[in-house]
Amino acid sequence: MSKDIQQVVVSLVKDLAPRNRDIISRRFGLKNGKKETLESIGQGYGITRERVRQIEEFALKQLSKSVFTNSGVANYVNWARDLIDSKGGVVKEKNLFKSFSGQEADTSANASLLFVLSVDGSLARSPENDEFNAFWSSNSEKLNSFKNTMALLTKALEKNSGVVPAGDLPSFAKNNSIDNLDTCLSVSKTISKNIFDEVGLVSWPEVKPRGVKDKAYLVLKKAKSPKHFGDIAKLINEVSFSNKKANVQTVHNELIKDGRFVLVGRGMYALSEWGYSSGTVKDVLVNILKKSQKPLAKASLVAKVMDARMVKENTILLNLQDSKTFSKKEDGTYTLRKA
Repeated sequence: MSKDIQQVVVSLVKDLAPRNRDIISRRFGLKNGKKETLESIGQGYGITRERVRQIEEFALKQLSKSVFTNSGVANYVNWARDLIDSKGGVVKEKNLFKSFSGQEADTSANASLLFVLSVDGSLARSPENDEFNAFWSSNSEKLNSFKNTMALLTKALEKNSGVVPAGDLPSFAKNNSIDNLDTCLSVSKTISKNIFDEVGLVSWPEVKPRGVKDKAYLVLKKAKSPKHFGDIAKLINEVSFSNKKANVQTVHNELIKDGRFVLVGRGMYALSEWGYSSGTVKDVLVNILKKSQKPLAKASLVAKVMDARMVKENTILLNLQDSKTFSKKEDGTYTLRKA
């Protein structure tokens, strides 16, 4: 089907003035798939960018009047409409190209399809921008509805405050009244899947980790338990974020500097969001007793410290023997010694 579209394009543009025909061909990349800018075309003709834009606009208006008598145009438009409808009314442009020519790239055949659909004008196109990849819809109403769905998905993810595992996506979409989820994910530039097949916002480090510290955060969060910095480096390399291997010392340095990580034992790091506390064992004991409204029993203190740090019970008990800091009452409970 893609082979015959060149003939349809020739039949469409044959009545245009030579310069107008050349400008249209270069703007759409009809010869080789490579679109040219208004400026580069203008330089070749010695005219302004604005003048090139006016000529392009005029030529397209001319062409739009002739599409109704061109059966070849109708065939390609109907094919595209059927494909779009089969995808729920919206399809990413590169997926449309792939179905048409077998390639997503900007080839002459794909450029010709884009040209034919643009001249016809009955299908709605959303050009590529910072939020979306280019996509097509069956009509402008469906296009705007899809954009609203994309906004709804973004808000739902923000409200969720975390990534959604792939297996939970159907129920997540249903609970938030989101249709065309697969198309949303393919079209969006702000929503994506991470290396663990979890969906979230691209701005989140769990989705698009930037640098070693974000990679460490992602693998540690996935591990769900404290790890030695050497093991964290190993996990980063096992996941294979890129061909570049993570250096153990670099990982350790980032863990030390980043407030998302807490040293909870000898070389052992946890996420601060898990409730672990930084500082020495004595610091942790002091903070626990400061927050307590009453003296605490030894067993209670030991349990609370172990929730915050990975230490042995004997280490905690040794710190409690610091009589300058802690006071043991007659009933065996502990408080902070008053200054």
